Amino acid sequence: MVIAVQEEGNETIRPLVELTVKRLSRVERRRVPELHYLPLEKLKDQNSLIDADYLIASASVFAALEKYSGLKAVASVRPVISVNPDHAASTAILVDKQSSLKTLKDLKRKVIGVPAGSSPDERIHVLNELKVQGFSDPKFVDFKAISANCEEWLKNFRNGSIDALALNPLSFKKIPESFRMQMNLLEPRIKDDYILGHTTATYPGWVMAATLEAGKKETLYMEAFLKSLPAVDGLSWAPQADYRQLHQVLTSLDDPFYKSFRKRTWREIVEENLIWFALAGVLIFSWLLHTLFTTALVNKRTRELSEANERRLKAEEHYHNLEKASIVGQMSNIVAHELRQPLAAISNYSLAIRRRLSKGNLDEEALSFAISKLMSESGRASEIIEHVQRYAKGKPSDWKSFSIDELLRSICDNYLDSQQNPLVRYEAKGGQEFNGDPLEVELIVRNLIKNAIEAAEQTKSPDILLTLESEKGAFRITVSDNGLEISDDTLLNLREPLKSTKIGGLGLGLSIVKRISEAYEGHVEFVKNTPTGLKVTVWLYSKARKDK
Repeated sequence: MVIAVQEEGNETIRPLVELTVKRLSRVERRRVPELHYLPLEKLKDQNSLIDADYLIASASVFAALEKYSGLKAVASVRPVISVNPDHAASTAILVDKQSSLKTLKDLKRKVIGVPAGSSPDERIHVLNELKVQGFSDPKFVDFKAISANCEEWLKNFRNGSIDALALNPLSFKKIPESFRMQMNLLEPRIKDDYILGHTTATYPGWVMAATLEAGKKETLYMEAFLKSLPAVDGLSWAPQADYRQLHQVLTSLDDPFYKSFRKRTWREIVEENLIWFALAGVLIFSWLLHTLFTTALVNKRTRELSEANERRLKAEEHYHNLEKASIVGQMSNIVAHELRQPLAAISNYSLAIRRRLSKGNLDEEALSFAISKLMSESGRASEIIEHVQRYAKGKPSDWKSFSIDELLRSICDNYLDSQQNPLVRYEAKGGQEFNGDPLEVELIVRNLIKNAIEAAEQTKSPDILLTLESEKGAFRITVSDNGLEISDDTLLNLREPLKSTKIGGLGLGLSIVKRISEAYEGHVEFVKNTPTGLKVTVWLYSKARKDK
């Protein structure tokens, strides 16, 4: 009776194999059991097992032989500490305690040492664990064969030739305690069916399989005999494990040993891939039909594209007309909004003149002052209308060079209380010339000041500050107030156009500020003031449209 044994990695089960042969020689009267150790390269040859009755091999090697050579499992090796033979093997990934590697993710582009003479199972366990955790790149780690001497392993760690070590947990358990104390187990599993320290998932272990030479009756006898043997070195024979999951793992990893274990004939390839060959034939036939109708379809599509392009041009022209009409509508809203201030001023000054006339105390100086104010406000209203007309007709703004500092000071002079005290404090840090439309800048500032005054009306001591700062061609205009505390939702709404927090408000003021600032390649920022109130900052760039 010839029992072939896989040479690589059998050290851990050798005591069990030797006991098995020893006991078998006592009960087997007709044939003497013999052990033949075969390396993996030898096992790739189908004829290597032609004279063997049984094979003892690691799980991955057996899976390949089961698929391609018809071997049948008789019994599986199970550590006595494992629950069942389906969870009888795993791999421990060890790193030096001085290493910074803590997880499998840290192994990217690192070298894992595999002791010489190990079975291929350790490498397969590691690759599948990496794939399960999302590291499916075949070049994620490199494997390197190293000496089987544990004393050499530390040298490999110290000289940097390896970064981690893949080891059978049973082998790791047997090495000297002094070495184990210098190692860390990477991502140890503590809640599964395998008690020994390990990193990867658990799989079936070594197996004794019957070749085609062994009869069915003899195989049943061998199975019963193996189960009757006692455990040796913590290992025993158990009922054959379920290797179907391992087949799936080897297939998904495209394992070279598993895939190319036995060369197949052309007939087998065709039979296994009959559906794909049929599909290829259908695709070729479809491609031929497609070639026959290509010219006709191209001509038809060309005509359709030409017609679609004409329709697109007409649609774009219609859209531009609608857009122009929309702009005119927006300008009308701006006129209605911006004319409120000068018209209100005209009305107030007119009422003041009438009131002083009725009282008989209208002197020439007061009349002259009121008339100058009426002319100024009417002129500003005329400028607003003219400015809007230019926008509606698509004409460029009236850009020129002016002192933005002087403009802001003149605007602040118009905001006085009943005692002729200024309502707005003004601070300037730099007053260089600004290239742009003065009216547009005035619209920005007046809208912001108006909003600040309304926000601070409910406070005992309103404090409104207008500041001007310049830096490398950019001007920063800030209006801050000490109004009521602003919620986060209100602050968020301020950033959206055409939204107002005031009763009856349209939200056009800030919309105008944003549109004009963007025309100067700038933007608007809203920040809560401390302790209460709001700070609005507008960025304007003087050279944004200098060429227009």
